[in-house]
Amino acid sequence: MTTAPGTNAPDRAPHGIGLLDDEGRQLAAACLTGAALGSWPAFTLGVYGVIFFEQHLALWAAATSVFLALGLSKGPHVWRRPQALALLLPSLWVLLAWILPVGGTSGIYQVLFWFGVVITVVGLPALAAVMVRLLIPGAERLRGRRALGAVAVVSLMMLVSFGLGTQHPRILTCEDFTVSGNFAPENCSPGTGSTVR
Repeated sequence: MTTAPGTNAPDRAPHGIGLLDDEGRQLAAACLTGAALGSWPAFTLGVYGVIFFEQHLALWAAATSVFLALGLSKGPHVWRRPQALALLLPSLWVLLAWILPVGGTSGIYQVLFWFGVVITVVGLPALAAVMVRLLIPGAERLRGRRALGAVAVVSLMMLVSFGLGTQHPRILTCEDFTVSGNFAPENCSPGTGSTVR
């Protein structure tokens, strides 16, 4: 029997599925954060074939704030590391979108579109991994099989979210989209939505 941290009393917490060790909590946090951040852009990509600008800007704001926080806490020299510089990819997308006129149809706009898709779909889970490592003590030790497990879980959840987006007429109605503040896609199912009372 172990003692509870900070006391002489024995730790009487029940063992079982509800109790995770530190590595299990780190893995669960990485999976939860990555899937929570990555599932919505994957779903909208499945439904609409695009990722909404709000998702691009949310990624940009989060990545840039983490980049700046790293510089404040570790000093500007940390910005030379490739992991830190990767946090600037969303800023590069914003800069390119700023430079190029809005509404073009040439190949450069397709490149910009897919660049935005890739950095958002890959960047949100990667940013989640950085955030988990920064905010959860000991999470930087999440490596090897557990790190691959987290990547696999997040990738699976994003793939399933994309699949649900492509199959939205089977689970959502036009009204579900409208009530949630989203544009109803052309191929949505008519009828009263499952989220509407």
